[in-house]
Amino acid sequence: MRLLTTLSFMLLLLVGCSSGSEQATEMDTPTDEATASSETAAPANQKTPLPTRTQTTNENGKVIKDESISIEPHRIEIPSIGVDALVEQVGVIENGQMGVPESFETVGWYNEGPMPGERGNSVISGHVDSRNGPAVFFDLKNLEAGDEIIVSSADGESLTYVVDRIETYPENESPVEAIFDYSFQSNLNLITCTGTFNRESRNYSDRLVVYSSLKK
Repeated sequence: MRLLTTLSFMLLLLVGCSSGSEQATEMDTPTDEATASSETAAPANQKTPLPTRTQTTNENGKVIKDESISIEPHRIEIPSIGVDALVEQVGVIENGQMGVPESFETVGWYNEGPMPGERGNSVISGHVDSRNGPAVFFDLKNLEAGDEIIVSSADGESLTYVVDRIETYPENESPVEAIFDYSFQSNLNLITCTGTFNRESRNYSDRLVVYSSLKK
């Protein structure tokens, strides 16, 4: 099993939404339908360090083996909203933000956190739109509790997660610990942008987070 430790970086949950991202400059004309869709906001937690993945050891310093099945994500499918996309690996960029996928049609897995199937919160981000129209996670706001998310490896091994809930948070009040921190169960959290688009900062006002857990 792997536990999460902390980095000296601060996560702002900017998923291709602000001028801090190189790709954000291509999002000058967002579609009008990317609006907030949940009622619950969490306490401000902007200064929480972004966790990373390490091996768990016992008191004698021996690595504790995790018997769970884990995969390196290569593809994500969300049948209820028609998502079928390849997965890139992203880490932390120089300004301390989580990296974003290179393409508007792919998603980015935070590879410093747990792999899907491991205990903890695996995190995948995706763009909501671009100047050309909807992007890969445009319809993420339409997911409902019980919908399935399928993550598969390059060799075809797959894991299915079930949506537990969807929340929308103001950009500077995103609950970093709840999204990234350690969990005794295997979770998959999806992030995209939502709310009002500020053309000056090229940034959306809110973050949409889909919380899901491994299907038993």
